[in-house]
Amino acid sequence: MRKALTIILIGIISMGLFGFLKKEKKTETNTNSVILGMVLLEEPNSFNLKGTVNELRKKWSLKVNDDDADDKAAVLVIGDYNIAIASMQIAIPDKEVESAAKHNYLWKNGVKETAKHKGHIVLSITNAGKNPVQENLLYSKLASAVMNNSKSLGIYIGGRTLVLKKEFYQENVEMMTEEDLPVYNWIYFGLRKEKGKQSVYTYGLTDFGKKEMEIVDSENSLEELNEMMFNLTHYVIAYDVKLNNGETIGISAEQKLKISESKGRFLEGTTLKIEY
Repeated sequence: MRKALTIILIGIISMGLFGFLKKEKKTETNTNSVILGMVLLEEPNSFNLKGTVNELRKKWSLKVNDDDADDKAAVLVIGDYNIAIASMQIAIPDKEVESAAKHNYLWKNGVKETAKHKGHIVLSITNAGKNPVQENLLYSKLASAVMNNSKSLGIYIGGRTLVLKKEFYQENVEMMTEEDLPVYNWIYFGLRKEKGKQSVYTYGLTDFGKKEMEIVDSENSLEELNEMMFNLTHYVIAYDVKLNNGETIGISAEQKLKISESKGRFLEGTTLKIEY
């Protein structure tokens, strides 16, 4: 019965709710109870659950209960977490992935390449919300193992507007530690250039219970803004820091960047503006 209910749930998520979760703009802090993504398959029937479980056990030393599992649908238990996996023999509908890929500058030719996917694997931690960093580290291991044991192109995490190429995602996973978090696998950094000024904003920090951040109308280059926002985001997530209106922050003892909270420039609601 548990598997049947999970398959129904995953089917609903795959065909409709996932699009609902993928809101274009959000800022209110909210640690989600589900971490959800879709591995894009070049070959729909290529998923190997046994290989995935073996990798989780051997590479990451995880204790995996896979009693309720097969290559089509699986409910794994790892520690206190329930992981639902379903292999879908269809592409994600309505060109949703290709549309998101247009804005994901880290995947060159992403629109063309994601259009090749013929199936997908819905992968979720269904009872997250207790420890966002540990849960996202676990999810990265899960997604990496699934991609390694299927003919996959990459991963789509619609709730964070992320579309990441397999090789890029895996490189970040291979280097990750609890001190060196794979932030590019977790958070989208939007880059804008308008009227000779540059801006950057985060998308996904709300999943960690944090306010989204923006640097707007800066004289610094997009590369400098991206690097700064990456460092600030890593610091906020890794050390569970809450930034407040009127404070300052910096990546060195001397640097003091002013923080203010106001209506979002590129996001709805309020965001933290970093003066840089």
